[in-house]
Amino acid sequence: MRRRVIQALALAVTVCIAAPARADYTATVDPSIQYGIWQGWGSSLAWWANVVGGFPEAARQDYMEKAFDPVKGLGLNIVRYNIGGGENPEHLAPNRQFLSFRAAVPGYEPAPGRWDWSADTNQRWVLQQAIKRGANQLEVFSNSPPWWMTVSGSVTGNHGGADNLKPDADGVFADYLTAVVQHFHDAWGITFRDVEPLNEPSGGWSFGNYQEGCHVDRPHQNRMVNAVGAALARRGMTYTTATASDEPSIGDADRTFPVYDATALRALTKINTHSYGGGDRTQLFDFANSAGKDLWLSEDGDGDASGLRMSRQILTDVRGLHSSAWVYWQVVDSAGGWGFLKNPLDSEEHTAYTVNGKYYVMGQYSKFIRPGYAIIAVDDSNSLAAYDARAKTLAIVTTNSGDTDTRVAFDLSKFTRLGPSVTAYRTSPTESWAKLPRIPLTGGRFSVTAPAKSVTTYVIGGAVYAGKIGINFRDYYRLVNAGSGLDLGGASQQWTLIGQGNGFYKVVNRASGLVLDVDRAAKTAGADVIQYGDNGGDNQLWNLADAGGGTLTLVNRNSGLALDGTRAGVVQQPGNTTAGQRWRLVRVSAEARERP
Repeated sequence: MRRRVIQALALAVTVCIAAPARADYTATVDPSIQYGIWQGWGSSLAWWANVVGGFPEAARQDYMEKAFDPVKGLGLNIVRYNIGGGENPEHLAPNRQFLSFRAAVPGYEPAPGRWDWSADTNQRWVLQQAIKRGANQLEVFSNSPPWWMTVSGSVTGNHGGADNLKPDADGVFADYLTAVVQHFHDAWGITFRDVEPLNEPSGGWSFGNYQEGCHVDRPHQNRMVNAVGAALARRGMTYTTATASDEPSIGDADRTFPVYDATALRALTKINTHSYGGGDRTQLFDFANSAGKDLWLSEDGDGDASGLRMSRQILTDVRGLHSSAWVYWQVVDSAGGWGFLKNPLDSEEHTAYTVNGKYYVMGQYSKFIRPGYAIIAVDDSNSLAAYDARAKTLAIVTTNSGDTDTRVAFDLSKFTRLGPSVTAYRTSPTESWAKLPRIPLTGGRFSVTAPAKSVTTYVIGGAVYAGKIGINFRDYYRLVNAGSGLDLGGASQQWTLIGQGNGFYKVVNRASGLVLDVDRAAKTAGADVIQYGDNGGDNQLWNLADAGGGTLTLVNRNSGLALDGTRAGVVQQPGNTTAGQRWRLVRVSAEARERP
């Protein structure tokens, strides 16, 4: 890990903040801490749309209503369209066929230079219907290049899971993808915001798999992203940008992006990751934020039909990654609880489906936390809170995946005004979006019982917050010592503060991506405060408290000692009232991550 001793350097002007309070057995919602504007909830169209789009009209319209209608259904507004590679005819019926019926997505260039714009009518129909119902965040992704660009001659992967994109095919593959995106725009009036060339490229996709997949090693990924960026520029496609890399796990993503060069990173406006495996979410967020990139959790899925595992994953991802979107794998799936709806997807004649509890759990989020809401702080790992200032609406989604009921008190007293009561909707083993009796608000608080195995959404109207936005994690700040007038580092040393709940923050350096750390987790007075890699330790957590006069104090969670500024650097010392322990938070910039 790199260590950097922090030097005190320059001066600036002030921004005042207040730290969130913590109450025992209480979840405090703090609208002064905002984690960015929510862009939406969604699903990929592979592979369910390849089948459902060919159903009889009444049946397929029913599926569209369930997925995309914001009133009668889930109101999903993000759609990830799959540009198929198109399999080698030698591996299609009546020959030996690898791909399953649902996963055999047609490509648009079945042979070099031969384009087929009539291909993939089923998936395109679903895309068009989603747009009609309000889907407004559209991107394309590829599981594999066309078979003739692969090493193995198959879109299923290479022998032994080796790299399957031909070394000299980067340019032609980029041309294929961008030509398809351009045709959608010019011929069909559909504009994709992003194109993702490689889906789960670190996966071990082997020849003969039942689905498309293509392993591409990290240096080759870098070249491919550069090729897509160049192809978009060459075609003048200013309406679409590149995104990457849809790695299967957070850990894979953490290992991938440091390999990308500056040109590849410039080509990206957004970072995508899946969360089928663990990893350091803070590290990935820090990377995306310091690089000025939006961050999506672009795919996750699981076989728990109840949806409770999915709800836990949403909380982990949105709270830990601070992603601006969360996308589920498939609306419809044939395998157990993997889909919101279950259908065999083995023909266009089997149109009936069963509804999994997961469908209703998804709606507890997607129907109430809508695009444009600000994700705000709530010091409860079981809850996600979002606020729409224009609509004066606060939504809180709370999960109790345990076996016993839990009593929760919500403290909303940081809001300036609130409506008189709370409207609640619940999904449980016996309820599906059940509207509950109104809950009174008293003194900005309400108490509820979260039943075992339930997900509940609380909606509060008339919510007004007229205070300052104390800390926005997308903004960068300088920390200026009130006593010396010196700050932590020079103008290049800017910081973002990431709320961790319970009033604690990580203080992350913009340039290095390292965090403010008490050296060697010391608990003694006078210990150095440095920059160090994020290791999740309590010595990297700081409680921010209002010290008056537009200043604050930072107290380390591990030691209980305060950040103390000197002209030689900064150390920790027992708390006192001197100006050397008071700091002004000076906003440097408000980096917009949202896309129109």
